[in-house]
Amino acid sequence: MPPIFPCPNPACTHIFPPQAVKAVSSLVCPRCGTVFQFAASTPAVPPPSAARKPSAARPSAPPIAKPVAPPRPAPAAPVANVPIAQPVNAQNAPAALNFNSTPDMVVPHARRLAGKGGKRRLAPRLALLAVIVLGLGVAVWGGLWLLHFKKMELAEEDPIRAASVFNFRFALPGKPWKRSKDIELRLHVNLGMVSPERNNCMGLYFKDYKTRVPSDAEMMDEALGKLRSYFQGLAWELKPKDDKDQLGGRPALTLEFQGDDPEQVQMNGECHMLTFRGYAYWFFTWAPLADKELLSPEWADLRQQFSLLDGRKGWTEKPRETVPVQGKKTKYQLAYVKGLWTPKPAGDYDDLADLVLQGDEPDPGRWKHSSKSALFQVLVLPKQENLKAAVASAHEYLRKREEKDYPKTTFEPIKDKSGAEIDRNADIGNKHGHLSKFRVRNTEDLERFQVAAVVNRPDGVLVLVGDCLWDRRDFWDQEFTPLLGSFKVR
Repeated sequence: MPPIFPCPNPACTHIFPPQAVKAVSSLVCPRCGTVFQFAASTPAVPPPSAARKPSAARPSAPPIAKPVAPPRPAPAAPVANVPIAQPVNAQNAPAALNFNSTPDMVVPHARRLAGKGGKRRLAPRLALLAVIVLGLGVAVWGGLWLLHFKKMELAEEDPIRAASVFNFRFALPGKPWKRSKDIELRLHVNLGMVSPERNNCMGLYFKDYKTRVPSDAEMMDEALGKLRSYFQGLAWELKPKDDKDQLGGRPALTLEFQGDDPEQVQMNGECHMLTFRGYAYWFFTWAPLADKELLSPEWADLRQQFSLLDGRKGWTEKPRETVPVQGKKTKYQLAYVKGLWTPKPAGDYDDLADLVLQGDEPDPGRWKHSSKSALFQVLVLPKQENLKAAVASAHEYLRKREEKDYPKTTFEPIKDKSGAEIDRNADIGNKHGHLSKFRVRNTEDLERFQVAAVVNRPDGVLVLVGDCLWDRRDFWDQEFTPLLGSFKVR
């Protein structure tokens, strides 16, 4: 097989025949166009004698090995045995063959490649770590909620076992008392019991407020909400605070109520309310109206079975912070609860207003909503000769103010538990005055609760007005009361 001579240009695939490179001093590749110059002193193909006897003065070019024809096709002759010529005119060569040109692409340093590779490896690790941390957070959060639900489930299924969790103990009364699921469902309490002999009933409800103490208004609102779900035609009255009214050995708020039970039997009862280290308790007892005096001692014995435990040691009650405010048009002062009430520009509500406070229920689990807000205003009316004239003047002004927007407005005095209207002389803060509570009907769909306290002064009539929607009266009535109690005339 004759020898073959590929083009020395690595990028070219042309093959020169033997006769094309024999005894030539330069060579042009017909495919790539590159010109190659061979040294004049070095023959392209050395004679056989020179190959056998090299010159003593200088070594001759290495001989070209003759391929031996094998029985199979032999590989091409080694490129090393082919004379390699340098390009004569590199600038005329194609760009792909110009080996001295500036490269179009620079391969980054191996160290930088390693750094990028490290970053690529670090990103998945950080993502995995974030997933692990998020998973742990979800697991902890889920565990706390599961514990809360288990706690509530325990309180519903077995309130006696749950008692210690809520920091109290209650010894169940013996026969004829028995547990009543009907009372628990209708009154929405943790424990309901009934003594069928005299239709004597009791209910116990408890709740954990954790880091805060619910206000009296919140306690009353919770109690009345439950009573209204059980009794029809409910009438109630909050008894004055008395150290003799106790629950768990501590003074408690006492609410007396009357209404018809689901069997249309007229009932009379009491609700004792207590807060302790972030926990709140409501103890309901009731019986037919005719048996109240007879069963009252038994109710006291039931409350004696309720006792507090010593959980949450070191827990301290933080009193609600109050903000004092002074009158501008006349000399008076009062104090409102910070965070519950917010001062507003008085002139935006009434030309005769000296102070306006807007109240929003302290419920961190729900958004503030206008349907649950309240207003408290201090109006300064022209002076009158006596308290009776001052009351008549104040009521007339409030009636006309309502009729401007709602011409068919009516004022209905609210009655207390005894059936007497709450429209009578009373102490307003440190001064004697007059207190009224009204059910204000603006339209068929709009009813409001209004408290009006009147104090007659030589420089004018002071009218303190609390106002909210009728459905929220249980809560806001208890917040209007401390505002009126803080009122002082200087």
